[in-house]
Amino acid sequence: MALHEVELNETRCLIFGSKDSNPCSMLNCPSLTPIGPAALAAYRKVFNHVVASPRLGTKVLQIPEFYEVHGGDLQCVGHGICSNCVEKWERGHAVLRKKVWAMLPDVFGPQG
Repeated sequence: MALHEVELNETRCLIFGSKDSNPCSMLNCPSLTPIGPAALAAYRKVFNHVVASPRLGTKVLQIPEFYEVHGGDLQCVGHGICSNCVEKWERGHAVLRKKVWAMLPDVFGPQG
């Protein structure tokens, strides 16, 4: 449960959090207006895609797929999100995975 809580909280901050200085690469990227309804719907879809699991547990140690094939084209799971935003999330999730790996000894306790 501790890992799942970290996953939910950190992923929420990563996806819904403030944008960095890396500008969007598309003029119609929903992240241009991050608190608008299009951005919130896209972010919610990405968040659910990253953390939703058909079974209990965490997927935080896995590398999430932020892209899907739609009509033969590779697109972000959050409709219209540009590649710069996805790359930011990929970098952030890599940092999150390192953080969680470092937490594992504390979660499972000392061995002996």
